[in-house]
Amino acid sequence: MKRRKNMDNPEQIEELKGDRKLIHERKARLRFKLLNSIFLAYTKLLLKTCRFHIENRELFHAGIMFGFWHEDCYSMELLLSELAKEHRNICAIVTANTRGDYIEDTLRHNGGEALRIPDGMEMKTAFKKMLEAARRPELIMAAALDGPAGPYREPKKLLFMLAKEKEKHVVYAHFTYKRIIRLKKRWDKYVIPLPFARVTAHFESLGIIDKLRLANFDEWSGEIIC
Repeated sequence: MKRRKNMDNPEQIEELKGDRKLIHERKARLRFKLLNSIFLAYTKLLLKTCRFHIENRELFHAGIMFGFWHEDCYSMELLLSELAKEHRNICAIVTANTRGDYIEDTLRHNGGEALRIPDGMEMKTAFKKMLEAARRPELIMAAALDGPAGPYREPKKLLFMLAKEKEKHVVYAHFTYKRIIRLKKRWDKYVIPLPFARVTAHFESLGIIDKLRLANFDEWSGEIIC
């Protein structure tokens, strides 16, 4: 029988804490693998059963900056999976949390890449990486227009600031659906398509973003269609 650690010994107390931390980390990894497997399996099911239609598909080409509303993140993952069959240079800006882990794994599975945005002081370093990526002439960079935390459907400047670096063309998508679940209690009213859903993505152009257009952002950003 294994002898119980002496709880009066500081070294053994630290050893016990280390054991508990290791067990917690192992459980977290197993939980992530399980949830990620479920997420990928459901995504594959949707890709096989959902009917996608894209209006103005010709707007999606190499070198653009691509925006969408956060509520449509899941649909964008499915859409980027479809578009990745034709375009292998797609990059999405995602958060550094567990949800971002799932998105990054899905993107990599379909030949894309992810740029993770951490909180706090590391954001400055992350922004430099985003600028470097935005300067790549062939890269298609995608991001939620209203950011990771809202407010709901209020566009942020981030994607447009990145576009300004090389005066890139900004295109965005808004969606219409049949057969979905909408999580109305979430800030973004998140949409989850159901199997055999019909998803229509409407691509719209916001033109070339230069210094002048970025300076007048507040004047025209309200025209972005929801």
